[in-house]
This record gives sequence, structure tokens and C-alpha cells, in this order.
Amino acid sequence: MDLITASYVASAPDRDPEVLAENIAREQSLELTRSLIPDAIAERLLGRVLSVQPMDERRWRIEIGYPVELASRQVGQLLQLVYGNVSFYPRIRLVDLRLPQSLLDQLPGPIGGLPTIRRLTGVPERALLMSVLKPRGSAPETLARLALEFARGGGDLIKDDQNLVEVDTAEFRHRVSACASAVERAAQESGRRCLYLPHVAGSGDHLRRQLDMVAELGLSGVVLCTWIMGLETAATAARERGLMWLSHPAMAGSFTEGGDCGIATPVLLGTLVRIAGADISIFPGSGGRLQTGQADEVEQTCRALTQTLGPMAATLPCFGGGKTLEQAPEAATQFGRDCAVLVGGDLIRRGRDLQQDVEATIAALSA
Repeated sequence: MDLITASYVASAPDRDPEVLAENIAREQSLELTRSLIPDAIAERLLGRVLSVQPMDERRWRIEIGYPVELASRQVGQLLQLVYGNVSFYPRIRLVDLRLPQSLLDQLPGPIGGLPTIRRLTGVPERALLMSVLKPRGSAPETLARLALEFARGGGDLIKDDQNLVEVDTAEFRHRVSACASAVERAAQESGRRCLYLPHVAGSGDHLRRQLDMVAELGLSGVVLCTWIMGLETAATAARERGLMWLSHPAMAGSFTEGGDCGIATPVLLGTLVRIAGADISIFPGSGGRLQTGQADEVEQTCRALTQTLGPMAATLPCFGGGKTLEQAPEAATQFGRDCAVLVGGDLIRRGRDLQQDVEATIAALSA
């Protein structure tokens, strides 16, 4: 039987670890005491305790195998399966997730991912530089000027800030068109392309109209706040229009920064967003205004996004959260070329020097 293997760390467990493991396996799979589950159903669908091992005096590692049928070929259901009700158990953290080939073949994965981003930007090897358009309240022409200078300097990717949201879709079109035209102007001047990803938000017809406008403008992708709109919605919204998407981590800190509880960054912002189809995943990393709480998770998250995973293309890891231009070459040295560094406020403060500072950073990354 194909199994989804979820690994949990139980810190100071409130019951015998073996009993706790059996409780998690039942809770997450069939949510009934064993005596109430018919044998035929239990044999096919009941979660199985694979191992219970002490890590130290306080922590135990618990591995549960869930029959692959329980994921129902849906990334949202997979998340519910491995961390639904158990999220209410005290001091239980999901730290690893291994998926069988049969499930990987059924999940979307990136529509383009890192290989397509490299092809579209014409950057075959080095680490990539991304910037962000903000703040909200700026005139579209002001944001477009920022985009133009960054693209002229050789920047690779530009995204909207997650706070750039319009109630009126006509205003959305005006702003996005202005920024897209600026990036295209820079491409015509330099002969190289910078990808611009607008932020789309909301639900229903409002969300669909924004996505349709982005597709009509011929842009390559969008920014989605995955944990605001929901993993399942994010997995399908852009793909239906052939658009790539960047997974923004807003709200994800409530999962990843819980210490003894929650979901480890490599699982949430690595494996889960990749199988959902994100082409780029932003996470704080180390340094900057925001940071991932556990330092060793940065490298693990990069691996989860880029290592071989069934038929899926690699997702581009992107370090965000207040990074500076000087940190971009440092990140490339530490984590390798298959990453991007997001620089926002540090670029905006440079004013008239923005273009030449981007040029210098791209030269350092190329070296």
C-alpha cells in the first residue's frame, strides 16, 4: 500500500508517546476510536504508526503512515490529513512529509518553475534579484518608475507588495498596465527581460477578473497570498489561465514560528507550496527585518523546493523580509545559485542611485 509519511515531534507529551502516536493516526485518518471502525475500512484507510523514537529527555519523533487515498488527489485535503485536527494537540509539530510517487504524479506542481523563470529572464546560472513595488497609496506612475529603474539596472523579477490591492478592477488594470509597460520599455532598451508579477487578491468574480486582466496583458504570472486565500484556491487560480504564481508567506508565521507546535518551514513553504504548483516561494530566511526562527530550516527549505520530487519542476526559493542589496551576493554564496533575493525598502531608499546600485549587485551575482 502506498503511504504518505508524516513525521511529528512531540515535546513534553501529555500522554504515553506510543498512545499519543496511535491517537494521532486515528484522529487524522478516520477520527474514531478503533472499536467503532469496521475492519475492512481500517485495513484500507486507517493511519498506521510507523515508529516512535525518543530524541532527548523531552522530545519524541513520531512517524505516521497515511493511506494515499486519504489525500483525495487534492493539496488542501493533504494539508488537512497531515495537520488538521492534530493542530489542536499540545506541542505537536509537523517536521517532515514524504509523498509516494503515485501521489506526486497526481498533484499539479509548478507550471514552469525555476527552469522557465531562467529561460524567460535569460539568466541560466546565477542567483536572481527581485524587487517589490510599494508602498500602497503611491501613484501608478511612481510605482512604474521604480519598476523601470530596477529593470534598466538588470533586475530579474519584480513583484507587487501584498498590500497593493484595489477594490475597483479598472484601477487595478491602470496600475498593472503602467508597471507592465515600464518593464517592457526597459526590455526594449536593454534586450533582456525582467518578469513583473502583479498581486491579485479577493475571491469569486473579483479575483477572476484580475487574473483575466493579467493574462490579457501577456504577463507571465501573479503573486498570491497562499495562506490568506487558501492552499487549494491558490493551487488552481493561476493555473487555469496558464499563469505562473509566486506564493507569498503572509500568515504562514502562525504555523512556522510556533516552536513546539505548528509546521516546519521546509514542509509548509517548501514541500506543500511546491506540490500545490507555486513557481516561486518567498520565505524570510536569515537576516533582515523578518527571519525564519530556526536557522537550519533555510537550507532545508531550499532543498525541499529544488531537489528531485517526482516529475515536478523546481520551485524558485526566494529570501525576503527586509533584505539588503549587500545580502544578495552573500545569500548566493551561502545557498547556491538556485535562489532569489528580494530587496524592497533598501532599494527604494537609494533614490537616484537605484539603477546603478542594481547594476553593481547583478555584476556581483554574476561574478
